[in-house]
Amino acid sequence: MDLKMTTPHIEQALASVEEHTRATIKTLFQFLHAQGQGDYLGEQVTQLEHSLQCAYLATQSTKHGNDPEVILAALLHDVGRFIPAAEKMEKMITPDGQYIGRQSHEALGEFYLRQIGFSEKVCTLVGAHVMAKRYLVATDRSYYDALSETSKRTLKFQGGGYNTEQVREAQQDPLLEAKLSVRRWDDLAKKPDLKVPLLEAYEELAYKCLIDSRSKFTLHSKEYNLPTKPTVVICVDGFDPEYLKSGIERGLLPTFKKLIENRFHATVKSCMPSFTNPNNVSILTGVPPSTHGTAGNFFLDRETGETKMITDDSLLRGSTILEQMFRRGVRVAAITAKDKLRKILAHGLKGAICFSSEKAADCTLDENGISDVEEWLGQPAPSQYSGGLSLFVLDTGIKLLQEKRCDFLYLTLSDYIQHKYEPGSNEADKFMGAIDKRLASLAALAPVIGITGDHGMSQKSNELGEPNVLFLEEVLNSKFGPNASRVICPITDPFVRHHGALDSFVRVYLKDITQLGSVLSFCKSLPDVDVALSGQDAAQRYEMPLDREGDIVVISKPHAVIGSCKADHDLLGVKDHLLRSHGGLSEQDVPLIMSNPVNKGGRAEAYILR
Repeated sequence: MDLKMTTPHIEQALASVEEHTRATIKTLFQFLHAQGQGDYLGEQVTQLEHSLQCAYLATQSTKHGNDPEVILAALLHDVGRFIPAAEKMEKMITPDGQYIGRQSHEALGEFYLRQIGFSEKVCTLVGAHVMAKRYLVATDRSYYDALSETSKRTLKFQGGGYNTEQVREAQQDPLLEAKLSVRRWDDLAKKPDLKVPLLEAYEELAYKCLIDSRSKFTLHSKEYNLPTKPTVVICVDGFDPEYLKSGIERGLLPTFKKLIENRFHATVKSCMPSFTNPNNVSILTGVPPSTHGTAGNFFLDRETGETKMITDDSLLRGSTILEQMFRRGVRVAAITAKDKLRKILAHGLKGAICFSSEKAADCTLDENGISDVEEWLGQPAPSQYSGGLSLFVLDTGIKLLQEKRCDFLYLTLSDYIQHKYEPGSNEADKFMGAIDKRLASLAALAPVIGITGDHGMSQKSNELGEPNVLFLEEVLNSKFGPNASRVICPITDPFVRHHGALDSFVRVYLKDITQLGSVLSFCKSLPDVDVALSGQDAAQRYEMPLDREGDIVVISKPHAVIGSCKADHDLLGVKDHLLRSHGGLSEQDVPLIMSNPVNKGGRAEAYILR
C-alpha cells in the first residue's frame, strides 16, 4: 500500500501554517496512541487496532482506495472516543449495568475535527457512521443480524433504525455511499491479529489532508484562501477620497500613486452607519452589521435603559477572518490606534500580537502577545489626540515584518487629523505624506497589501464657522413633551474632544411607541435631515441588526450633524477648527487600493465593504 500516491496536491503554504499543522497532527495522533490501546467495548481488538483495520479496509476498496479523505475518515471515525472531551459525554449503560461507550461520540468527533480545520467531507463522514448504521438497519435486515452484540446494544441508545422519511431524506445525500462504506468497514474491523500498517503510516496523509483543507476556509457563507505570502491590510480611519486625490495631484504621495497606477484602485462604499466600529468589523468579517451585530460605537441597552460604549467583542456575532486564519496557523498581528477596537480585533486571537498604540505602555505578554513595546519600538506611545497615534501603528507593523514575527498584519489608524484638517491643509498633507513614506517601507516587506478606510469625512460647519448642529432630542421633546424621546449618537467613544460626539447618524428611542408615525413625519420635515426611517425600515435598507436598532433612525444632510441635547456635547474641543465628522450617507465613500488583482482573472471590481 502506497499512501503517498493518495495524498492531495497542495500549494506552498506559509512556514508557520506548515509548522502548526504538523503540531496539530502530532497531538491528534498522540490521542490515538494514548487512548486507543484500551478495550474496544468488549470486542476482541483494542480501539486503536479497530481504527487501523478500518483505515486498512478503506485503502483496499476499489471505489475509495485512492480517496485520502475517505481513508482518513475511516481511520478517525471513532476520534470522539479518544479526545479528552469524550470524558464529558454521557455514558451508555445497558439495563444489566454494562458500559458500552459514550453517547454522541460521532458528533463530538465531527465537531473536534471541524475545529482543527479538516475538510467538510472528512468531518461529515466521521459524524455519519452512526447515521449510516441506523440507515442500514432500516434498509437491510441481514445487516442487523450480522451486527455484534455490542453494536446491537448501542443501537438502542442511538435511536434505532431510520423511519421511512429519514431513509428517503438520506438517499438524497451525495455522500451516502461513502458514509455506508465507512460504516461497513467499521463493522468488519474487529478481527484479532489482523496485520495492518501502523498508525505512523497515515501521518503524512493526515498532514497533507489537513494542510490542504486549511488552505481555505468558509466564514459567513463566503470562502477565503489563507495567505501564502506576508500580507498587510491597512484601514486608514476617516480616509475620505479627497485626501488621496489632493495629495497625488500635488505630488505628495508617490507610493500611493504608484499603487494606484500599477495595481488596483476604486472608490467603494463603507457600510452604514459610517463609523469606526461597524466598518472595521465588516472588514474583519466580510459581512454587514446585520450579520456581525456591531452597528455603532455606542448604544442604548433597552433592557436596562443604560447607554454603553462598545469596547470589547461581547456584541460580536460569529467569528472573524483574523480568528479563522489564526486557528489555521497563520501568525496574525492586529494593531490599532484606538484601544476601543483592540478587544474586538483580538477576538479568538489568544497568544497573538494585538495591542493599541494608545495603551502601548501597558502591554503584557499574556494580554497582548508582546511587552515593553515602547522600548522595543524605540519611541514612546504618542498622545491619543495626535497624528502620531496612527504613525505608531504603522511603525509597529514595519518592525514586526522586519523581524519576521507575523504573516498577516491588520493595521487600523485614527481619524484625529481628518476630523480637524481638511484635504490640502498643511497638517493633512504632512500626515498623509508620513503615511505614504511608511507605506513604501511596508510594500518593500510584504508582497500583498490592501488599503481602505472605514468611512469618509465631511465639513459640518455653517457660514460663520460654527458647528451646524441639530440638537434633535431637545427639538423632539419640545414638540412631543418632556422625555418623549431619547437620542443616541453612535459616534460616541473615548475620543470625543475633536468632534464633540456629534455625527450624521442617530438613533431615536421613544417613550410612547404609538407616537412613531407622528415623530417620524416631524423628523422628515426638519431642514437638516436627509433621511428619517423607522428602525425596522432602516435595518432592512442599510443591513443593520434589527434587534439592536432604535425606534427611528435619522441621518443628516452632508453639511450638518445631529446631537441629543446641548448639555450632552462639549464643543470646547472644536473651537480651534471647523467641525468635521461622519456617520451619514455622504461619508460612505472610501478608497480601496490593492497590490494584487481581486480575482484570478486579474479583473478587479469595486464593491461595498462588507
